[in-house]
Amino acid sequence: MKTIPVTVLITTANNPPDGVPYLQMTDPIMRTIAAKAALYFWVAQGVEQIVLADATGTNLLTAHEEAEIDKSETRVEQINYKQDSEFVIRKGKGYGEGRLIEYAINNSELLAREEYFFKCTGKVYVRNFPAIAGAVKANNISNLFWRYMGDGSWTQPFADCRFYYTSKSFARNHLLPAYFEANDSGNVYCESRLHEALDRNMKAGRSERPLIAGYAGATGEAYFDSSLGSLDYDFPCWMTKR
Repeated sequence: MKTIPVTVLITTANNPPDGVPYLQMTDPIMRTIAAKAALYFWVAQGVEQIVLADATGTNLLTAHEEAEIDKSETRVEQINYKQDSEFVIRKGKGYGEGRLIEYAINNSELLAREEYFFKCTGKVYVRNFPAIAGAVKANNISNLFWRYMGDGSWTQPFADCRFYYTSKSFARNHLLPAYFEANDSGNVYCESRLHEALDRNMKAGRSERPLIAGYAGATGEAYFDSSLGSLDYDFPCWMTKR
């Protein structure tokens, strides 16, 4: 199997507190099963380095499962911290994920040695990831984000927070402040704040879109996973090059 020489940060909240706005998948067992299913897809694709960061003080993998993955070409690092449940309940899962990304950037041994990384929300994977990673390398891309359009019929001014490619400096200067402004209880969503930050700091473009599969914590349902026709290869995005 060919190794893809990249680092992917996967964010999870394996055991979220009760009362988080817009969170339907709350059962820790189902959340763990969905996150593990997605993780094993990443490993099977040959991703070289994966950082598993959890915001609820737990590790996704058991010691036995981690040892199994160690026998593959993938190196996995597990880190976690216990989020402030009161803040997350008040401000929502977007805010919570922003704090988790901040924690991972500041505490991961693997990320300490890398300036650029892919970020993916737990419970999902990208079916065409080798093509996306190949395009990033071939075009010397430093940051790449996509519009969020769901099944193609929804055109809110949202950026897709599930999966993107970024540098640590761009994340610190622009992404994290956008996440921290999110307040789901007040209908201020991280997807909207991120869209605004990207419009201010990056140029709009078009690229192949990531084919994201897996489960949404917000609904507990599987994500849309069908073709959008020509949009699959000409999708709205924001992009910068090194």
